[in-house]
Amino acid sequence: MKLIKMAAPLVAGLGISIGVLGAAHAQTVKIGVIAALTGGGAPWGMAAAEGARIAAAEINAKGGLDVGGKRQKVEVIAYDDQYKAADAVAAYNRLVRQDGAKYVIIMSSAGALALKQNVEDDRILALTSSYSAKAIDKNSKYMFRLFSDAYDYLPALIAWTRDNYKERRVFTLNPNDETGWDQSKLSEKVFKQNDFTIAGQEVYERTLKDFQPLFTKVIGLKPEIIDLGSTPPATAGLMIRQAREMGYKGMFIKTGGAGPKDILAGAGKEGVENMVSVLYADPKNAGYQRVAAAYKKSTGQEPNEIVVPFYDAVNVLLQAMQKAGTASDTTKVAAAFGKALPMASLQGDQLTLGGKAHIGADQQIVSTMYIGVMKNGEAIVVGKAR
Repeated sequence: MKLIKMAAPLVAGLGISIGVLGAAHAQTVKIGVIAALTGGGAPWGMAAAEGARIAAAEINAKGGLDVGGKRQKVEVIAYDDQYKAADAVAAYNRLVRQDGAKYVIIMSSAGALALKQNVEDDRILALTSSYSAKAIDKNSKYMFRLFSDAYDYLPALIAWTRDNYKERRVFTLNPNDETGWDQSKLSEKVFKQNDFTIAGQEVYERTLKDFQPLFTKVIGLKPEIIDLGSTPPATAGLMIRQAREMGYKGMFIKTGGAGPKDILAGAGKEGVENMVSVLYADPKNAGYQRVAAAYKKSTGQEPNEIVVPFYDAVNVLLQAMQKAGTASDTTKVAAAFGKALPMASLQGDQLTLGGKAHIGADQQIVSTMYIGVMKNGEAIVVGKAR
């Protein structure tokens, strides 16, 4: 992986230029990635960049993408936005104005919201993992959500928890931003629909490291379950460890932003025992293990499981280009998503096009999520949520 310094002043950190350029005469499809490659959200951001890179490398190894009878190489260019809207805008401008990318992946809600109108005005086809309900609406034509959001999987996850555990008193914690606000609002609604009692809700700043004052309040309300919502995995591990040190004995549930390995690293095996979590992947699935091995070979680290929907989304995008017969006309490619789907996911589940029921347009790749329980330091898949 070649590391290059960012030139744009607002985009701190590292830019990663990833891909195979091929011969000088070959045309190139450029896919940009705007994600948190450093900081608490880095496990997700690196998964976004590497998931796209792995999908591109597989296509390039076959001679490139066949579009209208012409082979084109796929290049992935990733920039660090540090989970900041201003940095996401700077990265977008560099990708579109300087690098010539017509396709971008936008990891965060802050970035997706900041770039929502730019994407439509510039006719740049964007794939986002934003959880915010505001990122896509009935007027969106070029912005697609790249996997199922909480509206799709949360009812099944919480219903499973209700049916398998007796605890009913819940306190929810989420980051103080668009992602956290939406997750908090929706989870409260779904918990109540499943006969849980909301003991309280709180949002916190993403830069916070000392959660003891917060947990003094939370523990005082005697919750049986603490939902860490869309908290980044590393932060969730830190929160669990601090809560346990303060004497909290109850359950934890992670209803968004999965990452059991990173949570385990911060909280320890005993701290996460019996934690219920949404998962993006089944760790025992052969497809996942293949991509995870490629990720580890490239980075030297184990991936966050969200690498799977990023990998799948790039393959859907490339299939849409083939169906459209063009890689240069993003309007035709966006319209071809309905022809590219349904298709099989990396893990053998079906990907479909949907979203109209809650975002007003079929601008979402609907994927299968998994329900996991932490047992002896391992996330065990106990069901599916869709």
